[in-house]
Amino acid sequence: MNNKMLYFWLSLLPVMLNAQMNKIDFEEFTLDNGLHVILHQDNSTPIVAVSVMYHVGSKNENPDRTGFAHFFEHLLFEGSENIGGRGQYDKFVEKAGGTLNANTTYDRTFYFEILPSNQLELGLWLESERMLHAKVEQAGVETQREVVKEERRQRIDNQPYGSILEQSLKRAYTVHPYRWPVIGSMEHLNAAQEKDYKQFYADFYRPDNAIVSIAGDIDYVSAKALVTKYFGTIPKGKKPIYRPKITEPAMAKEVRDTIYDNIQLPAVVQTYRIPAQGTPDYYAVSMLGQLLSQGESLPVYTGLWLMNSKKHYLWVIFLWDWKIRGSRLHLASLK
Repeated sequence: MNNKMLYFWLSLLPVMLNAQMNKIDFEEFTLDNGLHVILHQDNSTPIVAVSVMYHVGSKNENPDRTGFAHFFEHLLFEGSENIGGRGQYDKFVEKAGGTLNANTTYDRTFYFEILPSNQLELGLWLESERMLHAKVEQAGVETQREVVKEERRQRIDNQPYGSILEQSLKRAYTVHPYRWPVIGSMEHLNAAQEKDYKQFYADFYRPDNAIVSIAGDIDYVSAKALVTKYFGTIPKGKKPIYRPKITEPAMAKEVRDTIYDNIQLPAVVQTYRIPAQGTPDYYAVSMLGQLLSQGESLPVYTGLWLMNSKKHYLWVIFLWDWKIRGSRLHLASLK
């Protein structure tokens, strides 16, 4: 075995050992309304994490109303009639000594609270209110619309290289919804009416489109009882959930383009389609990404050091975990 091959397998060893050591025990069940629940008990510290993942991302949007999935991530912190006025959702969690947040991708929207374990019931009540009684009304829509506009300005429009992902994906995909950005179009959000938002909420925020996960200092029996108490009576949706059945055609040739932006250093970006998340080949590509870019002794980091000595700069490799078909980005900036 030559030295390069030996180095390759030694690099794999920590990853394989870590995968074998991190076995996580859990219990799972599904309520009659279709809500799937996953419980993991860890009594090492008196905290609990409550999360709800909805199977709705930007790929589920109407092409004429992009940005809705991400917009709802913001809007659904507006509270409900039972929670109280605007901003009260956060205050309930913070006064209990917890934290909360949410994020949206092309495939799903994810909400979570981390709380002292004696506040598990509070977290489940808040999330059940989000699922059934969220305020979807004009006052909140107008407020969060401005918040999202400012987020786009900060993260994309006024951020050096902020448009890289958006520009890359509109060339990597021609028909599939992955071609538009998660943050969507401000024109679409402006054009939407209150009824459009209410319909999106009814279509996707339902128990048969969600997974509740609870991890931490819990008792399995009592946790199951609380989930059933707060979510068991929420009705499932009345119509099928929209899932895009769009097949992106294979790329027949390399796509090259030049994008002009307000940046000081030109960037070279390479975007590759990779296998979908969950497929056997995806894990091989994911492992390759780890080997190439994770750790100070690995090739990309070494290349960074060598290029810096020549006044060049190199960024790491990004792997985007997408359900249908992912993309891998290689980003280099040359001085």
